[in-house]
Formats: sequence, C-alpha cells, structure tokens
Amino acid sequence: MRKIAAFFLCFTFMFVFTMPVIAQTYKTEQRSKAIHVVYDDSASMIVDDKNDNIEANDEYLDRWCQAKYAMEVFAAMLEEKDTMRVYFMSEFHPEIGGNIDHPARIVISGSAPAVERVNKIHNDPPTYSFGTPFDPVVKAYNDLRNTAADTKWLVVLTDGDFDRFKEKKVGEKPDEIPPIDVDAYLSQFVKESDVNIIFLAMGEDAKKIKDDPNGNIYFEHAKNNDEILEKITLICNRIFNRNKLKFTNQNRYEFSFDIPMTELLVFAQGPGVKVNGINGGKTFTSETVNVRYSEKATTNPMYNNSKVVVSKGLTGTVTTFRNVPNIPKGSYSLELTSTGSQIVEIYYKPVVNVDIKLLKNGKEVKKQDIEEGRYKINFGIVNENGDFSKSPSKLLEEVDYKAEVQNGDRSFKINNGDTVKLNSGDAAIKVSAHFLEINTAENSITRKILPPKPFKERFLDWIHDYWYIFWPLVCLLLAILLWWLLWGRKKRFPKYMSKKPVITIENESGSRIDSHSGSLKIVKKTKWLPLCPEKGTIIAYADGRLPSLKVKALGNGQMELTNTSSFTPDSLHGIDFFINEQPVPEGSTRNKIMSCTAQIKSIYYNAGVETTHICSFAKKGKKRRK
Repeated sequence: MRKIAAFFLCFTFMFVFTMPVIAQTYKTEQRSKAIHVVYDDSASMIVDDKNDNIEANDEYLDRWCQAKYAMEVFAAMLEEKDTMRVYFMSEFHPEIGGNIDHPARIVISGSAPAVERVNKIHNDPPTYSFGTPFDPVVKAYNDLRNTAADTKWLVVLTDGDFDRFKEKKVGEKPDEIPPIDVDAYLSQFVKESDVNIIFLAMGEDAKKIKDDPNGNIYFEHAKNNDEILEKITLICNRIFNRNKLKFTNQNRYEFSFDIPMTELLVFAQGPGVKVNGINGGKTFTSETVNVRYSEKATTNPMYNNSKVVVSKGLTGTVTTFRNVPNIPKGSYSLELTSTGSQIVEIYYKPVVNVDIKLLKNGKEVKKQDIEEGRYKINFGIVNENGDFSKSPSKLLEEVDYKAEVQNGDRSFKINNGDTVKLNSGDAAIKVSAHFLEINTAENSITRKILPPKPFKERFLDWIHDYWYIFWPLVCLLLAILLWWLLWGRKKRFPKYMSKKPVITIENESGSRIDSHSGSLKIVKKTKWLPLCPEKGTIIAYADGRLPSLKVKALGNGQMELTNTSSFTPDSLHGIDFFINEQPVPEGSTRNKIMSCTAQIKSIYYNAGVETTHICSFAKKGKKRRK
C-alpha cells in the first residue's frame, strides 16, 4: 500500500506540471476598400452618332445599361468596411451647369444591407446626357488618394472617347486641338499614390489604353453584351480578392474545399434564377440581392428615347454565405431553382492566417521584451490550431512570401527559417503571403530588444522559459526523495520476523511440556514517519512475570533493546534471562543490540522446580543469527 501511494504521488506531480498549453487561435482583420467609379452617362453610350446627327441615326447601343449593371454588381459585392462612390460625367460638363469639382453623385457604404446598396444604383433618376469630360476621372482620383482606406480602386466605365480640355482658339481647326493623353494621366496617378486603376472600355470601337498590371493599371475591353459578365466578374475578383471555385459536378452544383472559408459568394445569372441554400449538414447565414438591367437611361432631346436599347439578359442574383467562425472544410452542393437556362459561378475567400514565430534554442519566444541575441525566425500560413502548414491547400496554389526585419537603423529581407542577430532597440518583422495572383495576407510583430541581463536574471528567465523541463525534474526529484525517506533510509523490522512467534516451555530435563504464542506489535505511527525507525513491543515469555521487550529497528537485520534498565535484580528475582545464550547483566542501563532472529530464553526457579521459556522470532526456515 505504501509503494502504491508513493507512486501515485510521484505521478501526480509529473502530470500537473507537464499538462499541454492550449493552442493559440487566430483571426484575420478585414481590410477596407475605397472604390471610386466614374460612370460615362454621355450620349455616345446610348447612340452611335457616326454622322454627327443623332436624330438621323437609328443605331442605338446598350453600353449605358452594361455600365449600370456593372455598378449594381459592384454594390452587391461590397464588404462591411468598403465604400463606393460614383461620379457621373454629365455633372462635370460646364455647358449643362456642371463643374470640375463636383462631388460624387452616389455614396454607398458596405455596412448597409445589400438590397439597399443595389437600389441606390438601380433607382437613381436619369441624368442629362451630354459629353465625355475627363474631369470626373481627375476628381475621383484626387478624392481617392486622400482617403484613409487599406486599398484604393479607381474604376472607369466608358467607351473611352473623352472630350478635349483645350478650348479652341480663333482660327484654330478642331484637328489641331491635341487629344487627352489618358495613358500619361493614369501613369502619373499610380506613380504618385497607392491607387489602383481599372479601365473598362465598352463597345467594339471603344478607345483602348495601355494595360500595365505591374504598374497597377488594368485595362479590360467588353466588345458586346455577351462579354460584359466575364469582364465584370474579372474586375470584381480583382477588387474584392475573390476566386472562382470549380464544381466537382457541374450538373448537380457540387463543390468541396480542404480549408475553411470566410465566405462563399454565388453569382447566378438567368431567367427566374434563385439560390435557395447550401446542402452539407449545416445551415449557413445568407444574404441575397437581385441585380438586373436598368430601364432608366440618360435623357437627351436630340435622340428618340423610345429607341433606347435595354439589355434584358443582364439579370441575376448575388448570394453571400457566411458562418461563425467560418465555413468548415468539406463537401457541399448548391440548391437553386430557375425557369430557364442559367450560368452559376461560386467564389471563395479562404481563411488564410500568416504567423511569425521567434525561436531561441528551439523554444518559441512569446515575450514582448527580449534580450538581444541570435533568433531563428519562422513564418508561414497556419491552420486553425496555429500550427504551420507545409501544404495548406491546393486552392491557394503557389504561395509567395516576402519578409523584412527592421531593427534600429538596419532593414533587411529574410527567408523562412533564417537565424538573425537582433540588437538592442526596437525590432519589427513584417511578412506578407501572396497567393492566387490577387490575394495577400499579412502579419507583423514588434519586439523591444533589451541589452544582455546579469547572470542571475538570465538564470531566472531560463527557469521561466523552460519550466516544462524544470518543474517535472523537480517533481521527479521530490518523488525520489519521498520514496527514499519512506523506503531507502527508514529502518524497519525485516519481513522474516514472525509477528506471532511460538514460546516453547521445557522442564529441567529439556523435555517440551507446553507452548504459547508470543507477539511482536509495531507502533503504528512509526510505520509512516519518514526517517523514524520502526518501534515495537515483544512478548517472549508465557507467565508475564518479566516486562515486555521494547525494541527499535536498526536495519541490516538488527534491532535494539531500548528498555534494558527494566530488567533490574528485583524484576529478575528467581529468573535467569538470556539473549542468544548470553545473560543480560543485572542493573545494566546500556541498550542491548541484537539480531532480529535472536533467541530469548528465560529460566524460572520455583520451589526447586526449573522451567525454561524459549522464544525465537525467526520464521521457519530462517537461520537464527547472533
């Protein structure tokens, strides 16, 4: 029982101080976007005026309808921290009361309900169509670069045929007026700011600009109504960091993903199309908004409003699915209904968390204030448990990392796993993970680097940092000490001592005439007290005339008679007392040391009759020692 208790105590110490630490959880903050849209509501978006005579021309266009449809989709896809502003070109033309510093006509906040956002575009009253000034592009840009958003986008929806700025002088022919160099303006915009520009030209003969993705200028050309959805989708994916998810079964709209998602967005187009939900064992929150063609074109008395072309094929729904904390990885399918053919696309925003860890001697350092020295820096995408993932998902494709350390006056790039020397002062480490061409996840940490500490403080820090090694070791040593106190150094009576020895009574001739049971009673409290030797009482004679033997265990098969002085001449009157055939000197006060198998013999004289009591505490088969 004592061994079991000691083992359990040792195990408890080990378990308590080596319990695992709960893993850290991560989340990604949504980045804000400012989107400034320049909408060309000029007559050229409605009528192809080839002969400079709108009234005589009967070729009407649907570019205006495509542009308004694009803006409805943009509004539907806004996120909570996003803001969208729309600048109408007609409000900047001086000949119809406009001015070059006109504010945005429509301002939409991503925090508003999706239906409200889309209705702001759809229900906006018609404007007066007149000219294509470049001033709203400049105004939208100037407002945008002064906006405190994380990412900024200038989107121009036009046929690209801008009016000239320069006023015609007397005698100057129209062909002598230099055209606007749009490429030069846009290049200057991105050069002097952090603005990204998307230019969507509409129509077969729309004016083109230079496409420069490396310079944050993106040009798209929708030649006709059939191409507008593809271009709108591409632009939305670029602005909103959305990526298309392939169906595993197109006919059943089945899909799957192997990493969690922050959201899924379903863009369904077709007559009567409706997205009812996602099948997959869970119910997700959703928000649906209809996007459709507008019948409210700009007005102009020079053209026939009854001939305005409306693209009634531009209709659909944008449904966003979310879950708290995210949509878990797994296999799902869309549930939808439609009255005709439909085009359905699904886009995903993966949960991508980038973490940075400092390591010292193989141990992660989480403290803000650390001592200067060499540290290994690990970074990468982590899973939901906060562990680095070597291959997070095929959906992320190739991940490109960029990492930089700023330490005092030093600034240098690093690779994952590099060991760097951090000097005293402030240190900042920033890591960005670029994936799926248009997606970026970032993280950064800052540390205060302290000068080297004295040895005493470094030793205490070492104990603090390596408690998971130190405390189990201490507990093990305590358990060993406890075991040693109870079993190693404690003096105990050997197990071969009989607790009920036989007392043999013989007559003078040595013949056995009777027998009785003696006893060895151990004092209970001495069994458990550490280092305290066991003590006991021995009764080795049958008549009770002699005092009992008080003994103490000495180890190595020996014990000590602690009440030798009790055997006085008075107590031994008429009795001879022997231990291992040796008499105890009468009146002795020195304790007697003897073996635990000693033979106790007492000879009684009564009226000339001699009786001998003999008692040995060795169990049968154990050789008696002196």
